[in-house]
Amino acid sequence: MNIFYYDIAINVPIRKCFIYKSNKKISTGMRVQVQFGTKKVIGIVVRSLKKIDPLVKVKSIKEAIPVDEHSCFKKSTFDSVIWASEYYHHPIGEVFFSFIPTTLRKDATKKITNIQQKVNYLVNEEDKSFDLNDEQRKAVKNILKIKGFDPSLLYGVTGSGKTEVYLRVTENYIKKNKSVLILVPEINLTPQLINRFKNRFDGEIGVFHSNLTPKQRFDTWLKSKFGVIKIVIGTRSSILMPLDELGLIIVDEEHDQSYRQSEGFKFSARDMAIKRSQIENIPLILGSATPSLQTLKLVSEKKFKKFEILKRVDGKSPPKLITLDINNSELIEGIAEESMKAIEKTVKKGEQALVFINRRGFAPLSECEDCGWVASCKLCDSNLVFHKSKNRLICHKCESVFKVSKVCPECKSSKIKTYGLGTEKIEEVLKSKFANTPVIRVDYDSTKKKGSLEKIYSHIHESRSAILVGTQMLTKGHDFPRVTMCVILNADNGLISPELNAIEKISQQLIQVSGRAGRNNNLAKVIIQTRYPDDLNLQKIKTGNYELIANQCLENNKGKNIPPYTSICLLRCTSPNSNNCLNFLNRAHQILKSKNKLDAIGPLPSIPSKVKGNSRFHLILQASTKTYLNRVLKFLINEFENWPEAKKIKWSFDIDPHDMS
Repeated sequence: MNIFYYDIAINVPIRKCFIYKSNKKISTGMRVQVQFGTKKVIGIVVRSLKKIDPLVKVKSIKEAIPVDEHSCFKKSTFDSVIWASEYYHHPIGEVFFSFIPTTLRKDATKKITNIQQKVNYLVNEEDKSFDLNDEQRKAVKNILKIKGFDPSLLYGVTGSGKTEVYLRVTENYIKKNKSVLILVPEINLTPQLINRFKNRFDGEIGVFHSNLTPKQRFDTWLKSKFGVIKIVIGTRSSILMPLDELGLIIVDEEHDQSYRQSEGFKFSARDMAIKRSQIENIPLILGSATPSLQTLKLVSEKKFKKFEILKRVDGKSPPKLITLDINNSELIEGIAEESMKAIEKTVKKGEQALVFINRRGFAPLSECEDCGWVASCKLCDSNLVFHKSKNRLICHKCESVFKVSKVCPECKSSKIKTYGLGTEKIEEVLKSKFANTPVIRVDYDSTKKKGSLEKIYSHIHESRSAILVGTQMLTKGHDFPRVTMCVILNADNGLISPELNAIEKISQQLIQVSGRAGRNNNLAKVIIQTRYPDDLNLQKIKTGNYELIANQCLENNKGKNIPPYTSICLLRCTSPNSNNCLNFLNRAHQILKSKNKLDAIGPLPSIPSKVKGNSRFHLILQASTKTYLNRVLKFLINEFENWPEAKKIKWSFDIDPHDMS
């Protein structure tokens, strides 16, 4: 009897595969059930082995439960996983299991069986009864000329009709019986985009994100694999959706940091989209009104194409950005009197105003007036935020919930006051001031319940005059036709931030917020409240010319030799004992001193320095080339295997981090 040996990837944080044997031939990418320690677990076949050490004792793959009829991964998605594991230096088993539905991860009896169903997508011509403008028409024409892997940036100002370009290009691929994957940065963007695609195409539109049930995600995954669904709209977890005959990948709002997963397997779905399109040899569209510096650099180097839509579809001018110096202004809970008057004028005209503050909750600080005690999380180095709607104190790092103290736990004083502003407080102030006008809050808390997001959008569109209050959830790609005025409350936090990419982030955010106003109104305006009205970066942002700001950022970053002109990795580690982290990172820093082409900075405390009871520290590793950095990281992995310090902490690499803290 023939015996076949295989490397099997198991969903554990170990940087290797495990050898098992079987008397059957099994294809790569297939699920198998194996004994791992005392448990039966599901694994993925990574490769067959011709020779093994005869002294190694090898367990058999369980034969009681047959393997699937089909593989979880076809060659292109399998190769994408292998690339991701190597590029991000992450345990291969965890990477494989990040991209299969929960049902297939846990249930060995659930089979991948073919779906025999005839599929016919039809285009609703009535939905596209209007003509494209010249810039849209040119973009569609040029994108459809692209053959094979040749990434392109669709740079379109807010309100320029990028979604219509996506729809027209998708139509072309659907008519060729090809599939299309559309990535969006956050769940809250899917309802409007799904409706646009459902109105245009008579055929099932697949949806894939974390708010769906495991059954819903598995059904979409299975239908996509066997060609029943040809169009999928999803968040970062859908990047390796096994679409049959994939012809095109679209990454909407490509600059958005939500494409970056910062816990567990740390990866960028946008960068994986670039790699997948290269492996599949298919076109890729990266769409944004505020493209990332990395993408603009690749455009300048002629590695990416660029198509521009610089006019709004309605022909209206972009909103006027106005800075409001609040140094000598009287503020009503953070809102200047001039801003209040502008909101009042807007709603009196039967229009809508948007108030942006990027902080949820009622107040971010609860403090005792007598002794200075501050309510803070027991598990994190973070102040608790008072949420008035729940009458609870909540940690925004670990989401722990605490009762509100009526007396100070330190001095027993009853003089506990809240300070600062959040969306709930702004909502309360505006409801008091505008009693007859709907005030609609859009943030993480108001949209958590299933169906709440759709209800909020309906309320916004059904209301004539209204005031919208929200966090960055409001800034991303939404179309609010009645919004003619925006007030931005906390822009200064971004202007004075010490982060390396702070100006890129704040300019993207402010321009995206301003893009929600004036979709149908030439007189729209955006008020930016600030204590730094003469700030040079703010003066550039006021022009609304994002490329002007981005090019200046690129020039500055090149001069300072920082990303995207160098490669950076953070070596992060956590432990209940901070000394364990410092001992590990200090030893790592010591051996890196011999690497002439690498700069190592640290150890530095992460911000916050403690989360869920664990201390957090990191080293910043910077090299001029990705190739050299990868070589150093492989060297470190081999070193760590024999260090006693490494057994006392959890460590990980964060490649191309957005957040340096």
